[in-house]
Amino acid sequence: MPNVTNMLTAAFPEFDVVTDKRPDSGILLTLRHDGQDIVRRAISPGQASSALQLEWVISSIRRDLALEAGMSPAIAHLQSQSRTALPTYEYR
Repeated sequence: MPNVTNMLTAAFPEFDVVTDKRPDSGILLTLRHDGQDIVRRAISPGQASSALQLEWVISSIRRDLALEAGMSPAIAHLQSQSRTALPTYEYR
């Protein structure tokens, strides 16, 4: 299990990172800047226990922050949210 708070703090050094435990064993992440809540995100227990899934959460938050700021993030910095091919359907 990764140290979630350390990973999130390292991923967002420009923000004050606050993590609170949720009743379902997940985490409520709050990113603050100048006393204002910028992002609040619930992280499920499964996402918190897997380093790969936590990296996906970090990548999606970075994307959302960039889009909100009016910038399109570099594709190289985004991770695919899916590691498998999309399903195909046959019509008969």
